[in-house]
Amino acid sequence: MPKQPNAKATLMIDQIAEAIAKADGGDLRADPARYRRLALAAMKPLARPTEMMIDAAHEAVWSDDFWAINSRRDFQKAVRAMVLAAMQEGTDGDG
Repeated sequence: MPKQPNAKATLMIDQIAEAIAKADGGDLRADPARYRRLALAAMKPLARPTEMMIDAAHEAVWSDDFWAINSRRDFQKAVRAMVLAAMQEGTDGDG
């Protein structure tokens, strides 16, 4: 059974909204609906990972010639690797 989210945990959408507001020089509290919409728009493409993202996730959990995700930690590593790969794709060639 999947682990239930902790009520105290900050939602990812809110973390991204806060990051967008900060990068924009704004304040999440000033217009939370706007920043949440922007966060949702930013997250939507992650539902269709690029080849680079998939390769990064695969590499993150590869072990002994068998790829098996055996724990929540393995999923965490794979997701982190995918997101970092997407960020890298976005910064390649920027200076």
